[in-house]
Amino acid sequence: MKIISPKFHAVLDYLLIMLLLASPDVFGLSKTASTLAYALGIVHFLLTIMTNFSGGIFKVIHLKLHGLIECFVSVILVVLAFTIFKGNLVDEIFFASFGLLILIIFTLTDYKRNLPVIL
Repeated sequence: MKIISPKFHAVLDYLLIMLLLASPDVFGLSKTASTLAYALGIVHFLLTIMTNFSGGIFKVIHLKLHGLIECFVSVILVVLAFTIFKGNLVDEIFFASFGLLILIIFTLTDYKRNLPVIL
């Protein structure tokens, strides 16, 4: 059941970007985890503004590719949580939870409802 529209997905993307950029201070992440959170925030912002949906500005990346990238990143984050960040409970829980959240959003988003390509 795809209950998240592309328009709402755009809103969620911007909220996730803000969470990523605030998370080192809010959750007290380690230096390595903080660096990864900032990098992910910047990359997710670039991905979002370049996607062809209501949240995009440049509209050069198809929404389905956007979703596949998010799916891949979500799996990588869960793996990192239980490997690289295994010794630090805060980092481990943050990246496992964040990865699962992105995976849930990916699963519930209707990628077929997309804006027409603007030429």
